Amino acid sequence: MAIKTYRCRFFPNHAPTPGRGELAEYLVPVEWWAYADDRLDARGPAELTKAQVEVKAYSPEEARKLVVREWGDYGRVGTAVAQEVAA
Repeated sequence: MAIKTYRCRFFPNHAPTPGRGELAEYLVPVEWWAYADDRLDARGPAELTKAQVEVKAYSPEEARKLVVREWGDYGRVGTAVAQEVAA
């Protein structure tokens, strides 16, 4: 099964400042439990669902915070990894 990639709807809310670094893209893994069929009369065992969220931030810590802000109520958020940009 392919892992889906979503875009984070939140962005850093402050202007770049000297010494802060450059805005970069990060991938943050997210996991949650979901039913394959969500109808009440058809529920079976829950399955662990995985995805990754693409987010723009100044640091991996800030990227993770932005994803937790959006996905934290639904599942477990992993560690941000810098995304390679194709030249």
